[in-house]
Amino acid sequence: MTDKIHVLKKGDKEYPPLLAEIIDAPKKIYVRGNKELLSHPNLFTVVGSRKANIYGRQCASEILPPLAKAGMPLVSGLAYGIDSLAHKACVDQQKQTVAVLGSGIDDASIYPKANIQLAHEILKHDGVLLSEHEPKAPTYPSNFPKRNRIIAGLTKGTLILQADIRSGSLITARLALEYNRDIFAIPGPINDPLSNGTNLLIQSGAHPIMSAQDILSVYEIDEILADNNTANLPKNHRSLLDKLTRKPQHIDIIAEAANLTTHTASSILAELELADQVQHVGNMKYIQKT
Repeated sequence: MTDKIHVLKKGDKEYPPLLAEIIDAPKKIYVRGNKELLSHPNLFTVVGSRKANIYGRQCASEILPPLAKAGMPLVSGLAYGIDSLAHKACVDQQKQTVAVLGSGIDDASIYPKANIQLAHEILKHDGVLLSEHEPKAPTYPSNFPKRNRIIAGLTKGTLILQADIRSGSLITARLALEYNRDIFAIPGPINDPLSNGTNLLIQSGAHPIMSAQDILSVYEIDEILADNNTANLPKNHRSLLDKLTRKPQHIDIIAEAANLTTHTASSILAELELADQVQHVGNMKYIQKT
């Protein structure tokens, strides 16, 4: 766990690239943990009701762990309910996750207090706590709608797992649509208030989700990456992996050797790293794991 808090200003090289695209991006953010994770190409938002019922929890347990395992670090808000389940789906598999707070990210300010241990688990597994509020900043109700724009802006897609019509999760979905992001929703019983919001989103054009594969297919992410089976890797993944050794190499060198763009190489390396086949050793240098 780390107590160091980084301040990233819009325009800085390490400022999250997708977040920088939105019209109301924060001028600066406070980051605790692995700030390089914020540039991961497969960050994916998951939000939903704080009062998740049995159906919502069952959907979370079936859909979220495969996403984390396949190399999609989940982004959520550290709140009760679906947010907590999204983060736990990652840390339970020792995978990375990003928590965006409506308070300061120092221990004294983390909200809700009951989730401070979860916050520590996120940091322990190389994840991130993020906020636009400075350390020791208290929590106000008005902070959460503002926080939602960061949650939506950080990623290329947002899954609403369970939400009623007046849910803050629908605010996140609306913001994601404004930012031209993909929207996914899990359908539910028509007589369940916690499914009214997700059903409405599907009526309005959101991708209906029945399994993790429905999401992975949209982004052409292959679950086989989680199985450490190099024989079945896609051609570009095998080509890049073949160029790696136990000697650290910069991503630009790796990309050139594999005849790939740096952006494509970054995406593939991220997937291979989460599949435990390569290791990032710092300063954008990678090695092949044995």
